[in-house]
Amino acid sequence: MVAAAPALSLPAPRAAPSASPVRRGVGPAHALVVIFVAATGMLLLGLGGRAANLAYLALATVTALGLLLRDPEMYVSFTFWLYFLTPFVRRILDFRHGWNPTNPVLLAPPVVAGLAIYVIGRHARELRGVLFAPYLLILVALAYGYAVGAINAGSIPATYALVTWLAPVIFGIHLALSWRRYAEIRAALTRTFRWAIPVLAAYGIYQFVRLPAWDAAWMRWSDLHSIGAPLPYLVRVFGTLNTPGPFASVLAAGVLLLLTQRGSSRYLSIALALVALLLTRTRAVWVAFVIGILIEQLTQPIARLPKRTATLVIVVLLALPLLSIPKFRAQIMPRLSTLANISSDNSFIKRVQLSEQTANDVVETAEGNGLGLTGGATKLRNNSGVRSLDNGFLEVFFIFGWPGGTMFLLGVGALILQSFRFFEARRDPFANSVRAAAIAILSMLPIGDVFTGSTGTLLWGMIGLGIAGHAYHMRTGLALRSRAALAWQEARPAPAPPPVAVRA
Repeated sequence: MVAAAPALSLPAPRAAPSASPVRRGVGPAHALVVIFVAATGMLLLGLGGRAANLAYLALATVTALGLLLRDPEMYVSFTFWLYFLTPFVRRILDFRHGWNPTNPVLLAPPVVAGLAIYVIGRHARELRGVLFAPYLLILVALAYGYAVGAINAGSIPATYALVTWLAPVIFGIHLALSWRRYAEIRAALTRTFRWAIPVLAAYGIYQFVRLPAWDAAWMRWSDLHSIGAPLPYLVRVFGTLNTPGPFASVLAAGVLLLLTQRGSSRYLSIALALVALLLTRTRAVWVAFVIGILIEQLTQPIARLPKRTATLVIVVLLALPLLSIPKFRAQIMPRLSTLANISSDNSFIKRVQLSEQTANDVVETAEGNGLGLTGGATKLRNNSGVRSLDNGFLEVFFIFGWPGGTMFLLGVGALILQSFRFFEARRDPFANSVRAAAIAILSMLPIGDVFTGSTGTLLWGMIGLGIAGHAYHMRTGLALRSRAALAWQEARPAPAPPPVAVRA
């Protein structure tokens, strides 16, 4: 059975993968994190003045580099925490020292995620394997988009855009190539989301009830009318992230991961996350979350279905007291009712009109416009360009054109299709959850960008973990046993009827 593994071009590991994560004591890696947290706390209290923005970026980079070399699992957790909390840090620093539309604090998560290229360099030869080859199509498409963008938008905006697109991809490839440590990374991420989801959800609910001064100031400075008014009970909750969409995506992915875990504490965490998710009033994520739940429930063994269903019923009952509060219900129910008649919704109509206009631009510019003309990179061009296209599918072709866009989406499609071939995911609840989360996030592609920022990091991270899980199970034999068992079940003849005793 082990002979089938080389078909995926997986070299033999230096040491046999561990079946369960190894718990280590407090060491230098933990000390790095403690120092980073303490230093960040001092910066938030006002130490350093305007230099705090660059200090935070430097601290995050040094800490991540140390973790990558000493404790790869903690580096993965640290990267996700940075994406979750850095926008919150930026708002407090802006509140103390003045608004900065191009605050370098926001560079910390993509720079830290990009450090994973060190691991990719060590295992680059594995990218030639069938399992990892689709990533090459994505990297070629990004290189093409950067070349076109450097010509059309300039080298600085194109480079900034490349970092925002490339960093999540590199982080996902790093997770895929770290399949030898899949068990340890799985345990580390489970702990990360077990702590992060209740903290993020509780802050989101608090933000709705008592909007903090730094959040209200940021809403006025950024002039984002789509996230409500900067007043309690009128804001569309965005938590510790920049906008409601990414915050809702993090909550949805976290709930999908927590549903398969054990422990009674997860019930309250999931209930709080559901309330905060509804308060974001982000319909696209609501629909994506339902898709993820269906995939997660239908692709698991039938024996687990009653337990998972009971978990959903319990968390809904726990969430009802908060959802029944009139001021909560007044913001959630009108948004829910628009799903029944979405074609008459003003926001939906504007999205359709913008998509039609973008489609015409894509047809006329077959070579693409390149990186640097959309998203946050437009701030480096005096807001010249398209801030948001509200359609991730068309944005891919708008940026990369027909040649690059086709390669990019072919690579993504190949990675997703491979996940449906992984029979062992049914026996690995975590692998099943990350697969469901990846497909749920990707389902939002027609109505927004899902490849960059925190949402992109979640998407590429979930895809990478799914690939890593399959490679790990191929090496340890679980995947091979699953396929052999399936073939045996289909090929075995029907059992003969038991003999009947005949009395004389």
